[in-house]
Amino acid sequence: MHAQAKFEHAQTRIQEGMSEFFVRPMVAELQMINKDCQEWSFNIFPGVSLSEISTAMLENAKANAAFKAAKLAGADIILGATFYVINNEKTKGLDVTVRGYPAKYVKFHNYGEGQLGTDDSKWIDPLQNGARIRAISVDNKQNKAVGNENRNK
Repeated sequence: MHAQAKFEHAQTRIQEGMSEFFVRPMVAELQMINKDCQEWSFNIFPGVSLSEISTAMLENAKANAAFKAAKLAGADIILGATFYVINNEKTKGLDVTVRGYPAKYVKFHNYGEGQLGTDDSKWIDPLQNGARIRAISVDNKQNKAVGNENRNK
């Protein structure tokens, strides 16, 4: 004799829970710490010969120097940063000079909120619209370039 096993099955409509995050834009002002242009120099990648330094490493060296300059200045950002980079023949690596204006972020507020946010749309919306137009223009140019490449084959 075989004992009968019990089996039960049920099905229901399943609604997947959807979770998305929407981040409200944050607006801040930049306050210059010093009105005069400042200059900092650093040796980045000491001991690494010039032949071993790639373009990616050069970009990393500039970012590294900008970070160090901001930290030394007590700043959040270096405005208008320009870079001068030269290989160091003695210690190797790159000597990176950063020039710019140290600044801190101040007066944080949510977009459009409170007294500080009353004028946000007057200046942010045109900037966003301009950025969208430039992005569309770049996409169109890239699409045309790809189309021309395919026609030339």
